[in-house]
Amino acid sequence: MTRGGIRTFQLVAVLFAMALVSREAGAAETSDKLEWKPEWATFRPVEYVLTGVAGVASLGVYFGMTAPDPPHWVGGILFDDAARDALRLRSPGARDAIRTASDATAVASVVLVVGVDSIIVPLARKSDFVALELTLMNAESYALSTLITSAMFKTIGRGRPSYEDCQRNPNFDPLCNSAPTASFPSGHANAASTAAGLSCAHHGHLSLYGSPFADAFACGTAVTLAAATATFRVMGDRHYASDVLVGSIIGFGIGFAGPTLLHYSVPGGSAASAAITPMGGTATVGFMVSGMF
Repeated sequence: MTRGGIRTFQLVAVLFAMALVSREAGAAETSDKLEWKPEWATFRPVEYVLTGVAGVASLGVYFGMTAPDPPHWVGGILFDDAARDALRLRSPGARDAIRTASDATAVASVVLVVGVDSIIVPLARKSDFVALELTLMNAESYALSTLITSAMFKTIGRGRPSYEDCQRNPNFDPLCNSAPTASFPSGHANAASTAAGLSCAHHGHLSLYGSPFADAFACGTAVTLAAATATFRVMGDRHYASDVLVGSIIGFGIGFAGPTLLHYSVPGGSAASAAITPMGGTATVGFMVSGMF
């Protein structure tokens, strides 16, 4: 498939995904103004710093660090080999097609959550403040999840499922020489699952579409897109099942827990109170989240 064809496929998939929520979004446009509850914490100055530092660091890690070659780790663990045998498509052309589909579902999940749910719907419901808060929370979650995922696959250096096949036969797959040691964890699964976590957190608290069913459906749609993305990556032989599982856990965990613990009210109505502070030692550098949730 040509690059133009891939872009067209992705665009069609995004438009289709947006159409899935068009009726709900249209209903929200005519409803009353979307309100941010006063007990919810707004984006804090320390979060601006954290988001900026994590965002710049993730770019530095992704573009500045070189993945190990040869890999530090080759082969499957636990259920990896069984899942690969069951799900991997045998034809190179079929693998290319499913990889394109994984690109499309990952992009669609981000567009739905970051574009439609966090910007278009709040603005349509006359709440630029909610749109801003959602966008900032999205940026924070993506900065952190991307930093963690990028640092892991750049340092762990796990060979792709096809690595050993490609060593025996360089023509085994068209992507034999494309990031051959960036298997663990899956960046696609992480990105789509971060979107799913954000979607479920936002819709669970804000009722963006104005009805419990519509908001639950939006969360379910995002989770379905994330699951499809993860499955497609295994079918396309770019990741083991453990790669997509870990990437999904990191993404959904940060996407859901970040807004829920730091901003939205916990059961009982009290707002989360938290502080984010840098921490370091002889062997570790990072951030610590502390407070009452």
